[in-house]
Amino acid sequence: MTSQKDRYYSLGFNHETCPLDLREAFAIGEDELAHALKSLNGTGAVREAVILSTCNRTEVYSVTDDSDSISHWLTQFRGANEQQVEPFLYNHMGEQAVRHTFRVASGLDSMVLGETQILGQLKNAVRIADSVGSVGPKLRKLFDASFSVAKHVRTTTDVGAHSISLAAASAKVSERIFDSLSESKVLFIGTGDMNRLCGEYFATLNVSGMSFANRTLSRAKALAEKLNGDVISYNDVVERLYEFDVVVSCTGSPIPIIGKGAVERAIERRRHRPILLIDLAVPRDIEFEVSDLSDVFLYTIDDLGEIVKDGISNRESAALDAEKIIEHRLSQFKLQLDREKITPVIKKFRQRGELIMQLELEKALSSISKGEAPEKVVKILSRGISNKFMDEPSRALNRETGKDKLSLSEALEKLYSLDKN
Repeated sequence: MTSQKDRYYSLGFNHETCPLDLREAFAIGEDELAHALKSLNGTGAVREAVILSTCNRTEVYSVTDDSDSISHWLTQFRGANEQQVEPFLYNHMGEQAVRHTFRVASGLDSMVLGETQILGQLKNAVRIADSVGSVGPKLRKLFDASFSVAKHVRTTTDVGAHSISLAAASAKVSERIFDSLSESKVLFIGTGDMNRLCGEYFATLNVSGMSFANRTLSRAKALAEKLNGDVISYNDVVERLYEFDVVVSCTGSPIPIIGKGAVERAIERRRHRPILLIDLAVPRDIEFEVSDLSDVFLYTIDDLGEIVKDGISNRESAALDAEKIIEHRLSQFKLQLDREKITPVIKKFRQRGELIMQLELEKALSSISKGEAPEKVVKILSRGISNKFMDEPSRALNRETGKDKLSLSEALEKLYSLDKN
């Protein structure tokens, strides 16, 4: 698909290959992506690179001839032990890397099969990489094709039509714990896409009330107005935690924002009425030790992923259709790359023919100007052009031995249809 020196690679780990605690250790926040890309580019290991880091994956898409340096950089960037991380990494190369990229963009590699949020995240990752000069012509071709494939899959298959989303899974868990959500108050911490989707879903369940908190107050207000909810100050979340039956948190904080002590105090004030904490963030927003407390139900994004898997059988047929589209588009992409590789060769071949013709023509015109017979000059001209075109292929055939000689001979027969003559 590409030469050894400019091969596509996709290296990283996702929810299928890597546990949550390791994924959160390697998560790269959006505000950190530009710095990470500059750090990676500074190693000289890549010619082009895009980093995608979401709740479910951290991946480096690159054009390089040294993918080992990328895995080394990734572990060094997070100060991790390379030997401990290596078993969880996948490293797709060439055609496999392109196929993987197509599947990621189309939502076929997601925890929620067919979900569309990943496409926006991937586009944002490419935009950030482009802003620091990390996207070149090869990755641009790859991602343009990936976005086109994703659109094709979404518009021509039902792969996402019957999926149970993380938002729906959150509601499903809530309904298991509380007899009636109509009497439950829900708090959403963070106003990103994940919590927006969860908020929209819970709004259809006629819960008792919804409140929103975010570091940027204006964003919390905007989402609250849209979903007919209230706003609380981000700084008041811990103090007012006891007021809520369900807490859904998904921020970009690098450290937990809700600790065990805060939840203990909330439970006491609730007089041990149960509280459901849904942590959709990676790194996690809620200390894992909270799960040790009585009357507290803590679900991480991986816990919800298990619920999501229950609906996979409904989508298997649609997923097969999507995979067929991806394989077809993969073949088209390979043909496009092959055409682009031979275009310079064809151009040089034509230029050489033009040069030979020009040189022989100048000789012929000179001969005519000296009074030589045109018929004789034309014969010499045609013979000269023919000899120069045949000279180098003939010498190459005589020079090579073994398999190379046979390959050249077969290529010559095919190029000039000699077997048909």
